[in-house]
Amino acid sequence: VSAIALSCTVLTTPGEAIAQDINTLVQQAQAAYEAGDLSGAATAWEAVIEEEPDNAFAHAWLGFVLDQSGDAEGAIAAYRDAVELNPEDAVTLNNLGNLLAVQGDLEDSIRFLEQAIEVAPDYARAYNNLGISLRQNGQPEEAVSAYRRAIELDPRYAEVYDNLGVALAILGQLEESVLAHQQAIDLGPDNPAVAYTNLGVSLFELGRTDEALEAYQMALEANPDYSLAHRNLGDLQAAEGNREAAIASYQQAIDLNPQDELAQEKLDALMEDEPTDNSSAQDS
Repeated sequence: VSAIALSCTVLTTPGEAIAQDINTLVQQAQAAYEAGDLSGAATAWEAVIEEEPDNAFAHAWLGFVLDQSGDAEGAIAAYRDAVELNPEDAVTLNNLGNLLAVQGDLEDSIRFLEQAIEVAPDYARAYNNLGISLRQNGQPEEAVSAYRRAIELDPRYAEVYDNLGVALAILGQLEESVLAHQQAIDLGPDNPAVAYTNLGVSLFELGRTDEALEAYQMALEANPDYSLAHRNLGDLQAAEGNREAAIASYQQAIDLNPQDELAQEKLDALMEDEPTDNSSAQDS
């Protein structure tokens, strides 16, 4: 007698089916993100949240994807939901605080960054972001303390040294500012043009114009399209009486960043001061 092979159906409980659906959606979201499909990733994370509204991980990822997409309002809302569901998520608290600072909500930014540090006291990036928000909020001394703590935690964090240099310059500690910027450059920051430009500003304020000029030139070598370096170079050229060069630098800054109203004001001022002849130059 031949044995009869019986097919057997294995039933899945409703709860198991939902879990499998969620796992599939999470995989889809992660695959879309890795492929650079931010819209698809956001849609998948939204589907996860529709199935599991209290999934803090999904809210945090949705916020991150929307943040990357440039949807600041949506990202902030998602991050807020995530940290409300999981107040111990230091990374999302940091991301929320950083994005709020970009949007100009400095008080809330500081609050969430301090919360991130309370959750994770060794979180150097959160200290750096806290320093940025404090400086922008008119608290440079507190910013310096935050930056110094970040450096204690991560002595090779180049961007923190650069940010420290900016805060020290605001406090008038220009020699220390120069040292901080130089340390940032030595460590190899992600954006050397910014560090060189900031170094140039402090050197210029110290009257070390030759070194400042070299710093601006290094900034533009690293990134020829960095408009602020062109504007600051124009300031140095104007201060040295090199009017034509300053005009060219300000114009280049405006071409690269048409929203740079200060560069436009400085260019206009130089153009208005143009002498028409020797007599009018002497009369002015």
